[in-house]
Amino acid sequence: MSAKESHLSSAELASLRLTRVIFHVWNPVQDPVLTLIDVEVALGSGTYGPFFEERLRAASKGTQFVFSGEHRPTYELCRSLTEDSDSFVELSQKLADAFSSHHRGRQMAAGVIIIALAEVTTSAGRLPLVFILKLDHRPVLTYSLTHGKGDVRAEIDHVLDALVEDKAAVQRSALIDVSNHFAWDVLAAERNEGAAPELKQFFRAFLSVEPREEASVLTRRAVSAVGTWARSIRVEDLPEGEGASQYRERAVQYMIDHADFDSDDFISTVIRDEQPERRERAKDSLREILREKGVEGQVFQTRAQSLATAERRTKIVTDVGVQIIFEGDRETHRIEVLDDPQHGPGAKKIIIRARSLTGNGAT
Repeated sequence: MSAKESHLSSAELASLRLTRVIFHVWNPVQDPVLTLIDVEVALGSGTYGPFFEERLRAASKGTQFVFSGEHRPTYELCRSLTEDSDSFVELSQKLADAFSSHHRGRQMAAGVIIIALAEVTTSAGRLPLVFILKLDHRPVLTYSLTHGKGDVRAEIDHVLDALVEDKAAVQRSALIDVSNHFAWDVLAAERNEGAAPELKQFFRAFLSVEPREEASVLTRRAVSAVGTWARSIRVEDLPEGEGASQYRERAVQYMIDHADFDSDDFISTVIRDEQPERRERAKDSLREILREKGVEGQVFQTRAQSLATAERRTKIVTDVGVQIIFEGDRETHRIEVLDDPQHGPGAKKIIIRARSLTGNGAT
């Protein structure tokens, strides 16, 4: 069976659970790495379970990488982690050391490096995964109330090395598969969205990986997936006035207007519907198609010019041979195609608004 190109499916995401977690404290001023705690945790349990569950699921939407080269020490460490539970603490220490060492010469805030083992249920059975998460310390204020005679006083304490349940505290994360089940080996993400070159540089050095696919390939695949998905929508399921081609137009326009691809933003741009239930069904359906194609969840720089001319352009031809050709979506170009029942069944009225006209027929 060929390797699966997509990120984790909805069913696989629902089956994700942590089996073991260890914290390594990072403080560049003091000791570089210190093992602080080794504790097993079930997702959704305890006071911090839901937070780690959310971070684990967020990591499953990272950019896809594959291991490269013959010398892959981090891969060997991850493989050993999934196979040798007795050496978990020692191996996680080495992995945390490797993570921190690749920040030398870079600025990395104090915090904790979390190494975890996770499991996911796939068509091939239970699959072990390695989860790496860097959480920054965040200063917080705590207070306590002291009741005196006739008054209440507040004592405020400033805690500098606190961990907060805020996704903004996540600096980098990686979900690693050392099997051959998926076409990707690593799903990696970092806090600064849009910093794709820095993301690639760090993980290429730390994990000995390279991006699985180029941005131009992902751009074309995303637009193509939208076109295929839109053509499968039944006419009765389309919003009033919408046609299948308009979804593709908006997908192209997104690639033109945005420097970096974000799945949620892309889906919200493509799907416009004033009926909430139908809109959410369409979003879920398109998200699943993008996931199957290995696009959903990835972060990459858009490459609109890599789209074929026929893919970028929409051509409308009237019954008398008048052609209207534009790139992207019709709303951006102030073009409306409306029903015109006064001139017969199926008749259309086309409105084009322009600030000025050029060409030999402009006057």
